[in-house]
Amino acid sequence: MKKTGALHSPCFKETKRYVRAVFFTAIMLPATGNSESQPSHEAGQAPHWGYAGSNGPDHWADMAGEFALCGSGKRQSPVNIHDAQSQALYPLDFQYQPVALQVLNNGHTLQANYNTVSGDTTIAIGGKPYPLKSRPVYESTLMVGDVPYSLLQFHFHSPSEHAHDGRRFPMEVHLVHKNANGNLAVVGIFLKPGQQNPVLQKLLEYVPSTLNTVSNKTGITINAADLLPGNRKMFHYGGSLTTPPCSENVNWFVMKNPIEVSDEQVRKFTQLIGNNARPLQQAYWRNMLVSE
Repeated sequence: MKKTGALHSPCFKETKRYVRAVFFTAIMLPATGNSESQPSHEAGQAPHWGYAGSNGPDHWADMAGEFALCGSGKRQSPVNIHDAQSQALYPLDFQYQPVALQVLNNGHTLQANYNTVSGDTTIAIGGKPYPLKSRPVYESTLMVGDVPYSLLQFHFHSPSEHAHDGRRFPMEVHLVHKNANGNLAVVGIFLKPGQQNPVLQKLLEYVPSTLNTVSNKTGITINAADLLPGNRKMFHYGGSLTTPPCSENVNWFVMKNPIEVSDEQVRKFTQLIGNNARPLQQAYWRNMLVSE
């Protein structure tokens, strides 16, 4: 079968128009697109959104004009993934490296931020140079087709935000990537009950006690590849950020096979952060794909 779908679609050619391919709608991000869980407000001016009560998801759209899509959008995330159509999708190429990270508790999640490295105008990936267009270089890369996406950060939600055939998992991790044109690709991975997760454990050990500060401890070296399941079968659809401003500009790749997390780690995370999963959103007409 000829390989089709997102990884072979015109979305990943750097065009400036919206393109609809079979089973896939291309999503072009604005050049100033926000990374997931990082609203664009200046410090001290952000509406105090959260996950419960008057600041919860049902009220996000009313908190700021730029949050309007949280209520009116038709391509919102997360969704219940079911009835996915099997396609011979090209696999994602994870070119992750062990790097020193900054750990942040921003009050909404536990997040690991990647540092930038200095400033060449191109980066060589697989022996091929790619232009950087005067943006920072990150040390871990996801290849989506022939387009490199830099890994900016990863963070956790509990319970999982996405569901598979109606089932939600104890946790979900999101790996957030951006390419040179500002387009986002987010990889979601479910965490099921089992053994202690070494990556999450390291973050729990280093997390700062003060909100909106990064850990000043040294030695937080993590390879995000350790978060990936051995079987890389994945779901794909076009959606949004799961936090305000809920921008509908995300290419989602959700791994079908979960990794493990211990009950004690889930308890510690929810004790620190609380439940931080947005309710499931309507899928409407969107196609769900699953790799063969």
